[in-house]
Amino acid sequence: MFFQTDSPSFINAVELLLGESSQPDRLFRLSKPLSLFIPTCLYYFFEIPIQYGFFIQQLLAYWLSAFVLYKIVFFVTSKDYLAYLAMLAYTLCQPMAVYGLAILTDGLGWFWMLWGVLWSLKCFCSPKLSWRHIAFLGGFMGIGFFIKESIIITGMFTFFLILLHPHHTPKIKITIYAVLGSFFLGTFLIGNYLIDSIWGISIWDWIKFGHSDPPAFYWKSFIAQSYHTIDLYWFLFLVGLFKNIAFRQWTQIYAALFLTFVTGWFLLPFFWPYLYDRILFMLVPFLIVWVAFGAHHFKRLALPLVLLAGATNLIVAFLIYQYQISGLITISACLYILLLVLIHFRQISKSS
Repeated sequence: MFFQTDSPSFINAVELLLGESSQPDRLFRLSKPLSLFIPTCLYYFFEIPIQYGFFIQQLLAYWLSAFVLYKIVFFVTSKDYLAYLAMLAYTLCQPMAVYGLAILTDGLGWFWMLWGVLWSLKCFCSPKLSWRHIAFLGGFMGIGFFIKESIIITGMFTFFLILLHPHHTPKIKITIYAVLGSFFLGTFLIGNYLIDSIWGISIWDWIKFGHSDPPAFYWKSFIAQSYHTIDLYWFLFLVGLFKNIAFRQWTQIYAALFLTFVTGWFLLPFFWPYLYDRILFMLVPFLIVWVAFGAHHFKRLALPLVLLAGATNLIVAFLIYQYQISGLITISACLYILLLVLIHFRQISKSS
């Protein structure tokens, strides 16, 4: 188990639900009570310590996220091997490996977000629209707000997926937005009202608290934190994106994925002040397919390159956090780029 700065506040929130703490919910964790449900039940019914309850929740969410991401990439590419590479890269990213198993609620939020993305794909890529499924999806996203704010990214992806749909008329698209938005908003408002009635706090309190004393924003720091989301996998991403565009393998779904990532990355600094790799990681599922494409470019070495990048990411992160060794990120990046270049030119020489 990994304790992080925020871990005690989540444990305290569960203790408040159980009536075993008098400490105030200073960080407004009770405004998103569904992320506390499993640890609370495990303690109440089975007397499993709260920190272990969170670990169990995070562990389940970790593997479920990996499974759902596999299903998403397979749905997009129809290629089992690419889906496997994407899933492997996703689980080996430093934020997923560290924060996904820490005493936090991020893992559950990422799982709910991914489940929403898969549901959205199946709903809007089907030959026939199901208004019932659209309504349920809106409610699903509304419920997700009481787990983790990452569900917003699911909504953003769904917006672009509908907008770019080649066969729906503007009238149909507006109707879809209206139905989806109505059920989302209705679920959110009802849930927020109930939480406010029971505990006297709401999502609005959490938002106001987050903006009460924000840290200074610096683009350099933001870019560094963005790099840490997938570290060495950025270089495979660039290779995959170039190939995807060069060979014109660009569909409505690829465009929606890319627009979600780019839009989310540019908008986040304007709406949320705490832009750490753990927060920015919710954008990673929308670019991970190109990491798989990039790895696949190197043919038989695709799997070793994904494993090498993942292992290096985790080792470098450990050495930096544990021993504060400087320069490791730059050195590992240069060596990995050199390796990719050498393999690329070797492949060209063999084919000529």
